[in-house]
Amino acid sequence: MLAQDEGFEPFLHFDSPAQAETYLRGERGTPAWNAFFFYRHGARNDANAARAPHTMAVLDSLPVVRIRGHAPETLFSVLTPGSHILPHCGVTNTRLVVHLPLIVPPGCALRVGGLDHAWQEGKVVVFDDTYEHEAWNRSDSTRVVMILDTWHPDLTDVERAAITDLVGVIGDFNGAADAA
Repeated sequence: MLAQDEGFEPFLHFDSPAQAETYLRGERGTPAWNAFFFYRHGARNDANAARAPHTMAVLDSLPVVRIRGHAPETLFSVLTPGSHILPHCGVTNTRLVVHLPLIVPPGCALRVGGLDHAWQEGKVVVFDDTYEHEAWNRSDSTRVVMILDTWHPDLTDVERAAITDLVGVIGDFNGAADAA
């Protein structure tokens, strides 16, 4: 997939280079944080799903967060050499972020809540992204991590259903008010 370079897009879209610099920096060259989305804001990317049918089958079998118009978010996260995703926080602790490192050259790491974690290929990392976190690739090679969101295990089924309904309705309201 990396060699074909099809189906990848920037993870974040910016209105200006100045806005991009608040999220992403390059230690050398132009930084890039790209994604091969299987689901983005709850919408399935059929073209990407067709390129990786076995991966898609596994993803569809997992207890990922499913909220109309919002989740799941499942992707291959690609961080180019020298790129640094600057410190940031997620918006809710009702979910946990799962990282499955697939290609991790030396010099790549994740910092969550002030603690550094060097990814190891095939060893899953799960964290609450409402804690400040950042990631970097200080190597000369591309880093690839599968990312997906799962429900926080402390939530009951009733709480998950309530959050699903509430977030869906808030999304509908924001869409109708053009406040997205």
